[in-house]
Amino acid sequence: MELFNLDSMGLNFAFIRSLHKASPVAFGAMDLVEDNLIYSSGHAEKLLGYTKKELKELSHNYFASIIHPDDLKTSEEVIDKLRKSQVGEIMECTLRVRNAKGDYQHLFIRDIVFERNDEQTPVKFSSIVQDVTHLVELELNLREKVEAIQKISYKNSHELRAPVAKIIGLVDLLKTDSFKTEYNEKIFRLLEETVKKLDEVIHDINNLSN
Repeated sequence: MELFNLDSMGLNFAFIRSLHKASPVAFGAMDLVEDNLIYSSGHAEKLLGYTKKELKELSHNYFASIIHPDDLKTSEEVIDKLRKSQVGEIMECTLRVRNAKGDYQHLFIRDIVFERNDEQTPVKFSSIVQDVTHLVELELNLREKVEAIQKISYKNSHELRAPVAKIIGLVDLLKTDSFKTEYNEKIFRLLEETVKKLDEVIHDINNLSN
């Protein structure tokens, strides 16, 4: 028996449909000639909140009406690449798509041509769609925190480190014979120790932020 041969295992399209329903990603197929949806696994409707009929209508012109305006160019480039793609070539992109509530979701999409005409021109392609909104939001949140750390590092290096360096310089200047009394030396020693500890803390913050 050939390994993973569906016919020899007695499996049919019902098996494929069950995989689609159980999968956390959406499966679909588009007609490159008619530029509309010809198959949806059903998960896309749940993902975006549209009915099957609405999704079919919105699919015209490759869902341009619900793709974020800033991402339309990316979508058009992918379609163009699919029309020129070689057998087995996969196109990937992340698009912001408006759901039924009016909010945009970040969708990671993988497309591949599965049917060509006699001239080997692509006519149909399939898509696997995954909602990555949470991951994108986490990335943006992480980027904001990194930027905040960089600002802290800058302030630490320039706005805090400079005055401390000046204090250390002044302490060195005060260590002259005219100021050398037992009482003053004790004060300068304590001041010097305190400033050095503060300087060490500043260096530690810089090292952590870098």
